[in-house]
Amino acid sequence: MKSRYILALDPSGNFKEGKGITGWCLLDTQTKKIAKFGYISAEMYKNQQAYWDAHVNLLDGLSGYAPDLVIEDYLLYGNRADNQINSRLETPQLIGVIKYECYKRGIVFTMQTAVSVKTRWADDILVKKGYLRKHKRSYYIGDVLVSDHIKDALRHAVHHATFRKGN
Repeated sequence: MKSRYILALDPSGNFKEGKGITGWCLLDTQTKKIAKFGYISAEMYKNQQAYWDAHVNLLDGLSGYAPDLVIEDYLLYGNRADNQINSRLETPQLIGVIKYECYKRGIVFTMQTAVSVKTRWADDILVKKGYLRKHKRSYYIGDVLVSDHIKDALRHAVHHATFRKGN
């Protein structure tokens, strides 16, 4: 049974290889409004495991909503493979932590590629649908300036809400 809420994550596991930022968005599918949103920044944590644990804590904090979970998948595209030479591939490790936590809790999740949502839900479309507000060159949810990471999580939530089975 599908939930009223969708929690979408745009994970960045980078801790040692640049301080990553995971964007997240909780979408209420009945009102078509953003219930909550935010980010988890690696810069706020002393070590990689504490950063990963913050993602588990997010699942804990939003468990009362019993949301459907959508996670942006990590794919190594050929045109970017050279950039990942000698990389520890921290983002796929973080996704593994999240997937394992979902397994332990019995949480069903959906993986979506970035390419499947990026152009379909461009910023201008999210503005037109009322999810974002644009002022000059910046985007806002309400009066809060949002990062690309939060916008990407929003794209995944909207995509899942639009195309999930049973709509």
